[in-house]
Amino acid sequence: MSDIEKRLSNKKLNTHMKKMLTSNFDTDTIAKAITHFAFRNGPIEDMHADRDKNITDQDMRVLNKYVHNRLAYVFELIMQERWAEFALVVESQKFYGSEWDKSEPDDGGTKELIRWQLEAAAAKEE
Repeated sequence: MSDIEKRLSNKKLNTHMKKMLTSNFDTDTIAKAITHFAFRNGPIEDMHADRDKNITDQDMRVLNKYVHNRLAYVFELIMQERWAEFALVVESQKFYGSEWDKSEPDDGGTKELIRWQLEAAAAKEE
């Protein structure tokens, strides 16, 4: 386990961050942020930028709205611990995409950003 992973797995830090997120839970902000992280700032943006791909600005608005609204629902289920509804979503959708490659968790550079911030903070303390 790397130093960053050790720091991020710290129970006190995780408890603090959970409390911060759950006490000021803002579905809209979280859903939009995760939409950008998981969808918008990925291959779809390159496709949208390439006018030969025929993904218009209106198409992107529709896609972004759809994804972030669906994620908002999922996050509300999780944050409000509505596990029966969450299980129904998973169970009703789990067979779609079964032929896709296995998921490979991708932090999108988050750990590198955290490492950079920790190093910058340590340098300031010196």
